[in-house]
Amino acid sequence: MNKPVPGASEAAGLVNEMRMLVQTAEPTTEFGDRDQLEHLVSARVATVLMVLLVMIIFVTSALPDVGPSLAKVVEAHL
Repeated sequence: MNKPVPGASEAAGLVNEMRMLVQTAEPTTEFGDRDQLEHLVSARVATVLMVLLVMIIFVTSALPDVGPSLAKVVEAHL
């Protein structure tokens, strides 16, 4: 848990290294076709919504199991 605090020279070196990574990174692809961009955004939004729906389904299906066992734990400690 006790990590030494990096010195100013180490922090400066890290910042310089990150600057070099940003400057040498490949540029992102530009979307000249508006339909392609719309399709990409729509697909990502749909994916996020589906993942959110699946998470909600799993969480709500687990709640009936958690409720009674949680009540027993609370009752045992009271």
